[in-house]
Parts: sequence; C-alpha cells; structure tokens
Amino acid sequence: MVLNSLDKMIQLQKNTANIRNICVLAHVDHGKTTLADCLISSNGIISSRLAGKLRYMDSREDEQVRGITMKSSAISLHYAEGNKEYLINLIDSPGHVDFSSEVSTAVRICDGCIIVVDAVEGVCPQTQAVLRQAWLENIRPVLVINKIDRLIVELKFTPQEAYCHLKNILEQINALTGTLFTSKVLEERAEREAESQVNPNSEQGEQVYDWSTGLEDTDDSHLYFSPDQGNVVFTSAIDGWGFGIEHFAKIYSQKTGIRKEVLLKTLWGDYYINMKAKKIMKVDQAKGKKPLFVQLILENIWSLYDALLKKDKEKTDKIVTSLGLKIGAREARHSDPRVQINAICSQWLPISQAVLAMVCQKLPSPLDITAERVEKLMCAGSQTFDSLPPETQALKAAFMKCGSEDTAPVIIFVSKMFAVDAKALPQNKPRPLTQEEIAERRERARRRHAEKLAAAQGQAPMEPTQDAGALEMSSQGEEPKDDEQEVESETPKPVPPEGSEQESFIAFARVFSGVARRGKRIFVLGPKYSPLEFLQQIQISVSEPIIPFRETITKPPKVDMVNEEIGKQQKVAVIHQTKEDQSKIPEGIQVDSDGLITMTTPNKLATLSVRALPLPEEVTQILEESSDLIRSMEQLTSSLNEGKNNSQMIHQKTQEKIWEFKGKLEHHLTGRKWRNTVDQIWSFGPRKCGPNILVNKSEDFQNSVWTGFNGKASKEASRYRDLGNSIVSGFQLATLSGPMCEEPLMGVCFVLEKWDLSKFEEQTASNKQSQEPGDLAKEGQGEGDTRSCGDEQQELQDHGSEPFEKRASQRGESPLTDCYGPFSGQLIATMKEACRYALQVKPQRLMAAMYTCDIMATSDVLAHSVTFLYKIIPSDPFWVPTTEEEYLHFGEKADSENQARKYMNAVRKRKGLYVEEKIVEHAEKQRTLSKNK
Repeated sequence: MVLNSLDKMIQLQKNTANIRNICVLAHVDHGKTTLADCLISSNGIISSRLAGKLRYMDSREDEQVRGITMKSSAISLHYAEGNKEYLINLIDSPGHVDFSSEVSTAVRICDGCIIVVDAVEGVCPQTQAVLRQAWLENIRPVLVINKIDRLIVELKFTPQEAYCHLKNILEQINALTGTLFTSKVLEERAEREAESQVNPNSEQGEQVYDWSTGLEDTDDSHLYFSPDQGNVVFTSAIDGWGFGIEHFAKIYSQKTGIRKEVLLKTLWGDYYINMKAKKIMKVDQAKGKKPLFVQLILENIWSLYDALLKKDKEKTDKIVTSLGLKIGAREARHSDPRVQINAICSQWLPISQAVLAMVCQKLPSPLDITAERVEKLMCAGSQTFDSLPPETQALKAAFMKCGSEDTAPVIIFVSKMFAVDAKALPQNKPRPLTQEEIAERRERARRRHAEKLAAAQGQAPMEPTQDAGALEMSSQGEEPKDDEQEVESETPKPVPPEGSEQESFIAFARVFSGVARRGKRIFVLGPKYSPLEFLQQIQISVSEPIIPFRETITKPPKVDMVNEEIGKQQKVAVIHQTKEDQSKIPEGIQVDSDGLITMTTPNKLATLSVRALPLPEEVTQILEESSDLIRSMEQLTSSLNEGKNNSQMIHQKTQEKIWEFKGKLEHHLTGRKWRNTVDQIWSFGPRKCGPNILVNKSEDFQNSVWTGFNGKASKEASRYRDLGNSIVSGFQLATLSGPMCEEPLMGVCFVLEKWDLSKFEEQTASNKQSQEPGDLAKEGQGEGDTRSCGDEQQELQDHGSEPFEKRASQRGESPLTDCYGPFSGQLIATMKEACRYALQVKPQRLMAAMYTCDIMATSDVLAHSVTFLYKIIPSDPFWVPTTEEEYLHFGEKADSENQARKYMNAVRKRKGLYVEEKIVEHAEKQRTLSKNK
C-alpha cells in the first residue's frame, strides 16, 4: 500500500504497537538489496519491473558502480493486513566484511532483523557474523532463504533433492543458533558460580553443580528457525515471489478439508498425505512417498518453471487459468521466459506479502523492548544501571513506553555520528535555478550596480530594500514539522557556525520517546563506546619482519663444511649422495651425470631436455638493473608477433640501449661454456623481465629475443610460435616459484638442449593426409582465421600425394599449433617440471635481502646512501655429512642447526607448505606391565 500523505505517516507513528523497526542482514551477494527493492515496489515507490535491477537503496554512485552495498540506508514502508495497518522502518545494511561497522550501527537501533541466506551457497562466514551480532544485541531474527530459483535453473535439482538441501541449510543455521544459546547459558552459570564463591555464607554443597543443568532448565524452542513456526520464508527476489507455509496451509485446508492448524504443523517435515482417506501420516506409515512440502508446494513451482522455460504454451495457459491469474500482452509476447515467470509468480506468490506478513507477526514492536536491553543502552562501558543518577534512571519508564506525546521526554539514541561540511548536505547542494529565481537575481544585480554608481557620484545611498528580509526567510527554509518520524534514518543536526566555516553532524539515530522538533534543547549523555577508552585497551603487537628471499643454484663446492679440501674419496661420497638425491626424482625422467634432465609429455608426442646453470653475479646484476629495458623489449617483440612493422616503432635511442645491453651480456658471458649464449637467449623470467634467462640451443628450432630487432624472422619461429609460447610459459612459471620454498628464482640460466616434436609432426601429417584435398583446403583456411599468431593467410595448394613437410614448405610453413589446446598445456607443465628437476640436481641456495649503507663524510657534508641487494647464504639447506672430517666434526645426525634450512622452513610454514621436521625427539616407548597369569 502507498503512503499518500504526511498525515497518514504521523498517524501510523503514534500507534507504537504497529511499528516494526527491522534491518536486513546477510552475506555479500545473497540478495539483501534485491529483496529490499521488492518490498519497496509494494509501496509504489519504484516499479515492480525494476525491482532487483534498480537497487534503490544503493543511492551512492560507487555502490551502483561496484554492485555492492557500502553504507546502511533506511526507508519507511506501509503494510496493511486486514483491519491493521503497520509502519515498517527498514534498514538495508552492507554484507561485505569491510563494512561490518555499518551492520553493528543498524542492529543497535532495531528491534528485529531479517537474515537472508542464499539457497545455493548456504551459511557463509558473514552470515555467522551477522547472526552473532543480532544475538549479542538481543534482537529477534527471522529467516529468508533466497534464490530458490537457482536450485531449479542452475543446479537442476528435483523437488525432493531441493527439499533435502533446504533441510540441511536450516540445520546449519539452527546449529549456529544453538551454539550461541549454549555459550550464553554457560556464561550465566559461570557468573553465578563466581558469585557463590565470593559469598562466604554459601554451603559447600551449593557450590557444586552440573554444567548441563542450565541447558535442561532453559526453554530454547522459540530461538530456532522452522517453517512450521512461521519464522522462515522461501523466496526468489529476482523473480519476485516468496511464500511461507501458512499461505499453502490456507489453500489446501479449503481443498482437502484438513484443518489449517494441522497443515501448519505437517507441511514441513517427514509427513505424508493419504488423499483417499484425507489423513496425514508419518514416515513409518507411508514409506516411499513424497513429503507434503514436496508434493503440495515444490512440485507446483517446479512444474511452472518447467513449462515456462520450455515455452510450453498450452501447459502455461492451463496453469495460469487454474490459478486465476492474468498476464499482460507485453509479458506474454516477451522472448525471455524469466519475464513471464516474474509476471505469473509475483501475482501468485507476492514476495512482499510473505515477508512483511512474517515481519509483522513474528518480530516485536518497540513496546516489547526488554528492560535488560534498555539498561544496556543507557549504560556506557562497564557502568551499571544502579550507578546512574536518579533522574537518568527515571527515563527507563519512558524508554519502555515509547510514547509520542508532547509531554513525554525526548529520548534519541544515536548509534553513529560524524561531522561533515555544511556544503555537502543535500539541501545545500547546487540545483538548477528556476526562471523566477534567475529574474530575481538579475534584479538584485541591477540594484547593487545602481548603488555602486550612486556611491561613486557622491549621492546619498538608496533606501534599504526588502532583499535582506527575503534572504533571511529563504535561508530559514521550510517550517519545522510538527512530528518527527520514529524511524532509523540519517537525520541532519545543525551545529552553530564558527566563523565562515560551517559544519553539521550527521547521525544514525532512533527516537524512543517524545517528539523531536527543530530548535529544541537536547541534553546529551556520554557515548556508550568511548574511542579513547577503546584505544587504551588495545594491546599493540608487532609481527616479526618478513624478509624476502630468492632461490638460486651454485657451482659444486670444492671444500667441505669444515673447510677441508674434498679429495677423490670424498668426491665419491658426494657423488653417492647426489645419486641418492636424484633417486627421489620420479620414474620416466632421465638424468645425465652433468645434470641434463630429459622429460616426455604425457601423450608421448614431445621430448624436452633442459639443463640449469648458475649465472655470474655480474650478469645477474645487469639483468636486475635493466628490467625496464627488458620489459620494453618484450612489448616490442609482442607487437612484432602481431604483424606490426617494428622498424618504424623503435626509437633510435632505444635501439642503442638494447645493443649496449647485449654488449654487456656478451662481455661477461665468455668462455667455451657460454659460447653463442647471448644470441640464443629466448626469454627472461619471471614475468618476462626478471634476472633469469632461457637459452634455446635446439637445432630444430631457432628463436631469440634479438630476432625482431635485427629485422629477421626465421621461418621456424613462425611455424613453431604457438608451441614455443607454451615452452616460454612453462619457464615463466618455473622461475616464479622455486622448488625450495616457492620463492622467485634469481641468477639461473635454463638451457633447452633438445626439443623433439617429430612424433607430433607425424601425427599432424597423418591427420592431414587422411582428409580429402577439398576438406584440407577448408580446414587450412579455418585454421588461418583462428590462429592467434598474427600470420598472414596463405592459400593451400593441391599437390596430390606429396609429403606434408614439402607441401608445408611450398605454402610458407604453416604453423604447428593446437590453438592452446591440451598439447600446449602438456608442454607448459612438462617444461615447468623439467626446470624444477634441473634445479634440484644442482646445489641449491637461498638468497636473503640485504640493505647496505655507504656513509660519505667530508668537511662540509655528511651523507649516506642505502642500497638494496640479495646475498647468497653460503650454507646448503639440504646438507648432510658426507666426508670423514664432516662425520668427525658433526656426527652422523649433524645436530648443529642449519641456518639456511631454518630460513627455508620458516618461509614454507608461512606459506602453508609441507615442512619435513622432527616433532618428537628422544622419545621412549611406554612400557606396559602385564600381570603374570
């Protein structure tokens, strides 16, 4: 029903027994604002077609952009049920955990709340948080299980499966409520026990009690959610329908002749109906039958959705006729079945009627506020009600009465307040001027100009006009209203201006008693939660600093841990230990004596051989310093792959920097081991700009990061581009998280020695030859359209029975690609694992972040410079004694602490990774003495 006048609102506010102050609480994206839209549309404020799309309560621009509620907002709704009319003050609160303060603000000034739960996601963390918040503030909740349509459309549940799923959700919520109730009872019992211990007169027998006594004596049946109690409603806010079992109990009571009270108790639960005898039986009397909730309610809704989604017009017309509904011509012609679902269900099961009826029947009015909650609202912090002044204690009766007479004391509970600039208030924001206001301003400007001319000519000033009076009247605004509404809303409270700056307090408040009028004097009690007291109670704890690490490899050591040179015998022991480490590598992976890893993809179509080498420190430093330049090179290379002309895009200075960077690498990477390495660099990593390099020494495929800048692109690079990108991606993943503690790699060179794709080419050629020439041409054309490499399309020619490789060379080497399909994924995974195993067969080390400070002092200036760099921790985190000297010095167990291993395990614990460590040491087995028989 629509509120047509302000007098009607004032009349409803005076009838305190028919006022409901409620808030909507839920996890994020469970449908609070959509539900609020449906309730608002019932009052004619917005169209029912826009409900769920407009998000009327999200009035802020950032809320509309992000699609989430960030600030609580309030609105008053009118609901009529029979001869009774209700005023429902509704607050829509955020569901995101970052805005939980808005939830606590809304809960404190409400008498009840609606808990919204997604029928698919069930109870989520924020659902538990808001239910606990409502419990702590002692307000009564009701439950709305929303998005029932998702069980039909998305999960494809049958009515029986949906019923079992809804039962599980109710059990989860009731279990949480039971936990809150149990903790409260046990706390009260503990307080009584503490008081009895303080009292010396109590007998010893009175101090001993059973913890379960309080739980047995306390009635908690009214706390739980159950449809037969009327505090649960099933809805689909996006489709505009909802129902409680009372609605169907009334319908089937008229059809079957069974009393409504009986149906209310049996429509939910394991009860079944015998239509012939018109009796309701329990599960043991009618096994294999459907429960009443499934048979009488859910199956009807499922059949309606099935008819509309399948566009079965005959069945739809039959259902609409049997329900006595009418569908508009516009909805009937609409192609979207959800529009027709909304049009039918919103008439058959209006969501606003189901939810608002439950709110009015099950949630309390302001008159039902408990004395315990009133005392809690009036006391601040640890203060007790008895310690308050007598005149303050006398206000408790006014709190409980909630009177709106002029003689009643004005009591306003402010749950949140903050200062804003007066210009930010809605009434002070600039608005378009009317024609009368524009004409009035012109007249004022003309008069002021005439006064200035008169003053300049030495004439007497003109008589004062009525402008000042008009301005004074306009600044006062509208006349104050006779009665302010008793509603949680954002109420501006002006503060006297100081100087030229004006500020106003915006408060989220509730009027408990009396009538608040503008200009009335207000006595303010102290805040319930003082920020200073709260900050004094906070214990500041500083966490340990998190030191960034990097992983790398080094050359094999020449001396052992006791600085003794490793001889031939010791080298044999070291090799034996290395073989033991290599035995941990899974089967199917070949490891050479020099650390070359050979792996085959799971489908056996490609073989990769990878080796890991440590880079010189100078090269690692150059790569770190040139990260921006490497990133620019990557962007230019990607633009070349897209078919753009790079020669015109690259600036001359950029080209000079690139060749200078290449020259530095060639200067430091010398010797037989690094011959032609710089020209064969394929990629940098991680993130394609890090201090690690991938070198391609495969004879079948040649590609380099310098190819695009030379203006030469090999045919192999174009042909193997997609598969080559998969290899590079595997290298990027391997360098992003190392095998020791998943930290990025640093100073490692991965060499791709071999890349065998002969089996993949044979399979591709056999697939091509098995097709007809015409189909081959069509497929080649289709592949050219869908390729992501950016190659120019080339027409296929019919060469009869010539080999595939020869035909491919004649038509420009068509790329070998599966368009990033399963084979590309296998290449990525195989390359990543090959790089990790290549690292594990080498001596691994951790690099810790270090800060060095250079102090430069002269006679005039004292300066310092701080440098950030990584230093290698020399100890091996996986070290075990191998030489005779190490056995003599450290013993077999090497009990002395390994600092590098300690760092590695600390990082793995912080990341939640598995840590291999001894939990119990030097334990003795318990000996059990058995009796002699």
